[in-house]
Amino acid sequence: MTESFGIEILKHFVLDGCEVKVADVTPLAAPGALDDALRRLSKQRRDKTLRYRFERGKLLSAGAGLLLDNMLAKYGLRERDMRYIEGEHGKPAIEGYPELHFSLSHSGNFVACAIGEMPVGVDVQTIVTARDSLVNYTTSESEKAKLQSLEAPAERNAYFTQLWTLKECYVKATGTGLGHDFPSFEIVANEVKALSSLVPPARFFTFSLDGARGAVAMIDAKKY
Repeated sequence: MTESFGIEILKHFVLDGCEVKVADVTPLAAPGALDDALRRLSKQRRDKTLRYRFERGKLLSAGAGLLLDNMLAKYGLRERDMRYIEGEHGKPAIEGYPELHFSLSHSGNFVACAIGEMPVGVDVQTIVTARDSLVNYTTSESEKAKLQSLEAPAERNAYFTQLWTLKECYVKATGTGLGHDFPSFEIVANEVKALSSLVPPARFFTFSLDGARGAVAMIDAKKY
């Protein structure tokens, strides 16, 4: 169902201390829809959207802003009034609301937003091919062995994509970003296992979309 704010909500779930929504931005491709969306967003989000060279990137950026705006409403806030600051590794935060944590992600036609009162990270990714370069960048030796044990390419690609989203949402939650050494930790039975560096504990939730996978990481702020 297409919401009045211009994107179609596909999934909505509430975890312990965290709310997550996933949407399809395809409706923003309608004539005039993107311009209308930009008028409802903050200057920072508009500027970021317009920096994208291709239309798909603009739709995803605007859609992420609209989804965040929708989720901020429960706190009595509007995205158009927000100002954003960045942490050491580029993790965004809302100026003046340090207690409110959020994370955005987009891929394909999908945008995802997680928001709550603890450090959170969300990642959504269309199914990718488990190429050697990506596998070596992302996985530990035991994770590589698991991938190699999967004979069907479709199964292997789906597993790798889910693993990628789990690691990506975790480094978003911690604020370390892509600078984190991805093979240095594993996620086993929804828990983080450090291999060569200390990491804070997190809880995870995974979800599937048609042709995509996603994951959410939540960190107990009292322990982090």
